[in-house]
Amino acid sequence: MEALQDLLAQLPVRHRAALEWFHRYAGTEQPWPAEIETAEGASFLATRAKGIYKPAWSNYALSARQVLKSRYPEKGPIFRDDGTWTYGYFQENDDPKERDSEYTNRGLQRCWQDLVPIGVMRQTKPKPVVRYQVLGLALVSGWDGGYFFFEGFGRDDLAHSPSTETEIELLTAEQRRSAVQSRAFDADSIVDARERALAQIVRRRGQQEFRERLLEAYGRRCAITGCDAVEALEAAHIMPYLGPETNNVQNGLLLRADVHTLFDLGLIAVEAESMKVIIASSLSFTAYRELAGTRLREPANPALWPSLDALRRHREWVRL
Repeated sequence: MEALQDLLAQLPVRHRAALEWFHRYAGTEQPWPAEIETAEGASFLATRAKGIYKPAWSNYALSARQVLKSRYPEKGPIFRDDGTWTYGYFQENDDPKERDSEYTNRGLQRCWQDLVPIGVMRQTKPKPVVRYQVLGLALVSGWDGGYFFFEGFGRDDLAHSPSTETEIELLTAEQRRSAVQSRAFDADSIVDARERALAQIVRRRGQQEFRERLLEAYGRRCAITGCDAVEALEAAHIMPYLGPETNNVQNGLLLRADVHTLFDLGLIAVEAESMKVIIASSLSFTAYRELAGTRLREPANPALWPSLDALRRHREWVRL
């Protein structure tokens, strides 16, 4: 869990004061927020020009707002019993591949990288009496397929630490809601919701050519466990799938299915400098503890070795 006040204390007064507005009015319905005055100058809290507001005086995005009748479907929000919440927010720019071309998206990425909170609000009433539900403050938990995923702070000013669990939880909840709305019981939908949500995130199924190339490169053995049961081996993307160009052997690892799942969940990573496996503390008392410190098996052909930059980015992403 991440403590809000510790994160806010590291920010400049102007930035902190702006975020405190979202914290103060979390859970309420508000009109368009007025600018606030601080010793460092006046600050707007949002902009009507864009959904993501990155003020000129900061490298970080300050807020994200969702409007009614957006062309992008919302993912969430989902409110948990402990008061925390999750939310999926679509980036600026229709094309996920163009994410980094927008300064607003880059501002959210910096928030993700440096654990800087953002304010989140969503429109609930149209003109002439526009109103917004203030969800409060959140951490950027991740990004996939054009969506930024937020982890909201709860009643005790704590938020779940950023991880890929956020997007899996949102996708699973959507599948369950869809099943309820259709009034049809689908055992596969309920039992396998988590599995299928994860598959949707990485789009790892149905990419036979990519898998075949990895099987050949890694001698038909798992890069971490050495497992040689080909039926249990899957093509894992180190960095998320964003189209055919990411189906590059250097952006892939051949992994046993269960290890692939843990890798995608951010519970396993590889230290690029030593090529050794790192595991999350939650796995320390499981059978997977034996994987800690294992050296990654690399392809015999150096030209096919996994990208060090991709491994570093994956480790930063999952924060191991």
